[in-house]
Amino acid sequence: MKATFKQEWKASKSRILYTSLVIAIVLLGAALTNFIAFQTKSNHVTFFGMFMYSVGIFCTLAIPIYALVRGSGNLRPLLFSDTNYLMLLVPEHSYTLLLAKQLINLAEYLIYVIPAAFYLSFMGPTAGLSMHTTLNGILYNANPGSTYWESVKSIYKYVFVDNWAGVLQLLVMAIIMFAVLQAAINCAYALYSAFIHTKRPNKFLILVILFFLFYIPIRLGFLGIDQVKYQIQNLNSAVIFWNYIWRFAVFGAVYFFLTGWLMENKIEV
Repeated sequence: MKATFKQEWKASKSRILYTSLVIAIVLLGAALTNFIAFQTKSNHVTFFGMFMYSVGIFCTLAIPIYALVRGSGNLRPLLFSDTNYLMLLVPEHSYTLLLAKQLINLAEYLIYVIPAAFYLSFMGPTAGLSMHTTLNGILYNANPGSTYWESVKSIYKYVFVDNWAGVLQLLVMAIIMFAVLQAAINCAYALYSAFIHTKRPNKFLILVILFFLFYIPIRLGFLGIDQVKYQIQNLNSAVIFWNYIWRFAVFGAVYFFLTGWLMENKIEV
């Protein structure tokens, strides 16, 4: 198991480093633009700062998608590359190999998203200059007379002091949902590879398989969600979502073990 972790990390660290540098350059550049906008109160710079703010949010939202598609946990290169037989002949149980890949991919996701959230926190004060409103003091300047650093401090106070329990729960939920999504994607590739023997996967069929893998847990996972939409008051209200998250976690575990079983018993090298 330890050797498998080392091999997966060695194969992934260059991509993780490069991607982390790109995220840092983009988001720190956006943060610097927003800082200048806040200090100068220039309409032109503020407009560009808000544009960069949108770019930063888009970049952050795209991180999970990138990690799922290009991360080390994705089985597509393993099952459909020219050297797939080498990986599938590794003297490790498929479950061990799969677990190592998904844990490294989860670490990759956190390496991207935690610094990205940190960079975004330095853009929050500028939003208040254009929006002239507040949203529980999270992203907007609740006190227009405060300094830039006072505004940033208020963001951290709201998140890590006033609502730390809710933030921690949201982080755990994000990790669970990422793992479930990764397990579903891998299961789709494994099902295709086990029963449809083609050199390269048909994207349409993969999407069809993914649709059915997602449809049932989504229907069951969000069953009754409309009853709680008016109960969200602040970040600490996240606790009410646990009744729905565990349903997705069960499906994620099923998909994980089904993928491991298919790799051991049905997928030919």
